Amino acid sequence: MAQKRRRARAGVAASALAVAATLAACGGGGGGDRSLDDLGDDVARLQPGDRPLRFRLDTAVAPEVTGFTVETLAWAHADLGDSGPLTVHVYSDEDHFVAAYTAEFAISPAEARRQLEEGQLAFASPGGHVWLYLPNYDEATEDERRHVLFHEYVHTLQGWLAEVRFQSEEPGDRSFVPRWLVEGCAEYLAVRAGARRGFVDEARQRAIIVFLAKKNASPLSTVEAAGEAGFLGGTGGAYTLGWLACERLATVQGPDSVTRGFWLSLASKRDWQRAFVDTFGVSPSTFYADFDAYRATL
Repeated sequence: MAQKRRRARAGVAASALAVAATLAACGGGGGGDRSLDDLGDDVARLQPGDRPLRFRLDTAVAPEVTGFTVETLAWAHADLGDSGPLTVHVYSDEDHFVAAYTAEFAISPAEARRQLEEGQLAFASPGGHVWLYLPNYDEATEDERRHVLFHEYVHTLQGWLAEVRFQSEEPGDRSFVPRWLVEGCAEYLAVRAGARRGFVDEARQRAIIVFLAKKNASPLSTVEAAGEAGFLGGTGGAYTLGWLACERLATVQGPDSVTRGFWLSLASKRDWQRAFVDTFGVSPSTFYADFDAYRATL
């Protein structure tokens, strides 16, 4: 659920300044994991639903940065659906971010630091939490930041609808959900929604995905618990093959099936294979065979 993007300097969108005004109280704070919880009504509200969006900060963060982030998450909320209350953790201190990252995912501090050095921007964790590493976030372009935020927002949506922490990497566990389904659908939906907002070129992105997928001869079934992201984010098999697999499912059953349908079914079935059959009308093994045949036509 983590995203990395190539580092590139860019200014913050002027359009975010209007949104920043609603969060001006948090712009000059610093230290002590400062939270908007202490600021009464000075919490951003996402519409529809009047959902609260709070920030937790370990340093001073410019109003333009919080404003840009709120604006983008408000777009995602409006375009993709309600994912419940959100908390955005903005860390500029590497040790703080690494501690949070390793606490949520089974990686070593050394691996976490390597990912930050390669451009890691963000990750999402259960309960509507989005974590941003400010030095890399500041250096990314506006479009990259919006893309990453949409991707991570999809993860908060998945968790909110499924009502289960699907972090297990063991296929036999009831909380297991294939990585290609989690990451591939998050990237597919982020690209589609981002294209409608004008910050992603969907045709170009799909061409890249197809190119990378053609270089990966592995069946889709092999990235149920593997295929993590590479340097640019979205280059691992779970992202590339998963992107195309979710596109295939959405084409056959409609976009809502991968946006909401599967995750809502997972909440009631509590088993990903049963939820898959319930949503898409075929077993995973049948879909895998169909998808592998479809890949050969690309």
